[in-house]
Amino acid sequence: MYLRRVMAFLLVVNVSAWLFLLSACNSENGESMATSADTIVVTDIRGKEVRLSEPAKRVIVLYQGALDGMYMLNAEHTVVGIQNNIYTNPETFRYFSKLDPRIARKQLPAPGNWETSTNIESVLALKPDLVIIASGQTDAIRLLESLDVQVYAVSPQNNEQLFEEIESIGKLTGTHERAVELLAYTRRKLGEIAEATDHIKQKKSVYYAWSGGRIYSTSGQNSRMAECFRLAGVRNACTFAIDQPNINPETLISWDPDIILLWSTDPQVLYDKKELAVLQAVKNKNVHVLDPPFFYDPHTLKIMYAAIELHNVAYGANEHFDLDENRRDIMTNLYGAKATALLE
Repeated sequence: MYLRRVMAFLLVVNVSAWLFLLSACNSENGESMATSADTIVVTDIRGKEVRLSEPAKRVIVLYQGALDGMYMLNAEHTVVGIQNNIYTNPETFRYFSKLDPRIARKQLPAPGNWETSTNIESVLALKPDLVIIASGQTDAIRLLESLDVQVYAVSPQNNEQLFEEIESIGKLTGTHERAVELLAYTRRKLGEIAEATDHIKQKKSVYYAWSGGRIYSTSGQNSRMAECFRLAGVRNACTFAIDQPNINPETLISWDPDIILLWSTDPQVLYDKKELAVLQAVKNKNVHVLDPPFFYDPHTLKIMYAAIELHNVAYGANEHFDLDENRRDIMTNLYGAKATALLE
């Protein structure tokens, strides 16, 4: 009787041990299978990994620069939602409607804006595989990720971050080969621009004012526009390091820039400010508007065209920088066949 009890006890122990080992193996295999299933892994601007088991088929893009990049990547077929600003800004709508008939017919849902708000219910209703959104929308990102929605946050501050964004979105949407092609062209073109501007010793100073008549809102030394300035061979008149400083008239007068660059602003708004009449740029009518702004967006690979035009404004046209020729070349390489409609 005693022997049978001992043998029964040992049998139970052995079975329990085997079940434990089997469970552990299954757990390890499950983790291994989960890891191997994540065939696409990229890191966003936050330094956070984004994982997909296959290229995204339903993408919501709530950042204009990234949406522009989707059309460059030929990934527009995956877009199921966009930011509302694309519809409400006439200039933006004018060009994006040429890129996508769904935008022209206002058929694509718009569950959020660029930097201000996102309707989580509307996002979820679209059942996205991926949401691309500005990194500043921290509350929306936190909520979406808590609901197991894959989020790729963007907000490039320099070209290398922009290049990483393009390559990562290419991987996430199955258009990586196109991303590599775009970046090869961009790096080659940027090299050509740098070669033509590096020799400039006396760099002209440029003050940049934000859109909508915000003359005293500018871009500091660590900004996308400052990077455009360096590429163009000019100097940013703003001496502050921060990205988006607001200044007063006295500060702008102390900088006294050679050129004032405007974005979606009528120059008359500047000329009407009597306190700025003492500026050399105002006296000499050296005020330039990048228009239409679609072709110059510094948050996209089109930063190179903005640099070319700014260089010409500062130093005059030369054989390297024919604006019409460069516009056709750059837009055709960035958008392919879609460039025909944009250039009409």
